[in-house]
Amino acid sequence: MTFLISAAVIAVGAAVWYVGARRAKSRKGELDKSPYHLGLDALIAGDRADAMKHLTQAVRDDPRNADAYVKLGSILRERGQVKQAIQIHRELLVKRRLPAAIRNDTIKSLALDLAAAGRWREVLEHLATLPRSERSDPLALALTRDAYESAGDLDKAAQAHKELLKAGSPEDQPTPGVYRAHLGLVAFRRGDTRRAKAEFQAAVKEDPTAGLAYVYLGDIAVREEDTERAIAYWMKLISEKPDCAQLVFERLEKAYFEMGDFGRMMGIYEELVASSPTNVRALTGLSRMLERKGSVDEALRVAREAVKHQGSTFEGHRQLIQILMRHERYEEAAKAAEPLIAELGDEHKERTCPNCETALDGYGWRCDSCRAWINEC
Repeated sequence: MTFLISAAVIAVGAAVWYVGARRAKSRKGELDKSPYHLGLDALIAGDRADAMKHLTQAVRDDPRNADAYVKLGSILRERGQVKQAIQIHRELLVKRRLPAAIRNDTIKSLALDLAAAGRWREVLEHLATLPRSERSDPLALALTRDAYESAGDLDKAAQAHKELLKAGSPEDQPTPGVYRAHLGLVAFRRGDTRRAKAEFQAAVKEDPTAGLAYVYLGDIAVREEDTERAIAYWMKLISEKPDCAQLVFERLEKAYFEMGDFGRMMGIYEELVASSPTNVRALTGLSRMLERKGSVDEALRVAREAVKHQGSTFEGHRQLIQILMRHERYEEAAKAAEPLIAELGDEHKERTCPNCETALDGYGWRCDSCRAWINEC
């Protein structure tokens, strides 16, 4: 019995020692982590500032740590220090004999740096040095597509986009039809109306979600002095994408005015309000038409209805106050303006990219700044 008790005591003591030793070793391991591994942990946690601090220390401690340099350069690029990122990644490729995997990562990182700097020809040159298998991964294909697009080779850009979708690209990539519409806008902005028209027409046939193309098809028709066709395109947008109808209201008003048929525009607004009573743009448009017709009281009634649904845009208030001012009803205008005073700091803001919050120039499918894809309609 004494022997059994002694054995039990020894076993328990050994177990306690073992657990304590494991815990001590674990704590020591945490304390002994290198700056490189701490940097990796910070990257995984999304703490770029901490990652940069540790990776900077890592390359000081071990200048041969190529992966630390690659990741440090990428952080610099994300922080807008593109020139420094290019320098780090380029020097790695020139001065080091790198393992194949790290070399490929470095080339891709340098390509991202050059893309951020808008040096698209160099992007293509560096991607061409990758092994064929690496050139067909989604990141390389997306960069290739954007490089061809920016260089003006839209056919190769379209082909690269098809390959990107086949390679299992991220879900945020546009469908083939939407990308064709985007290429149409690229061509349109560069003055290639023929190519733009072809891309827009193909896009709306291929993909209903590319409805924004109708806006620009109408604009092209106006340039070709075919107002009736322009109106048909814009009405197609209203029919298929009523949430985006406001994009063509001013265009339609101008077209109908030039045709001497302004009453048709009032009918359009009335139909939209009947189907969507909270559509502020349609309500303010109808109010504007009613005032021009001479029905001031009815115009004011509709404007007040717009105020109820305007949210933070103040379009209803703007329309209401302008009508009152034009008809010298100043006291009513002042009263209508009172609710706005407390909201002056939140006045209607310009449209911004949901990804980088940069102001958007016109309507399209992609932010020109961060190149994120946008769902306009």
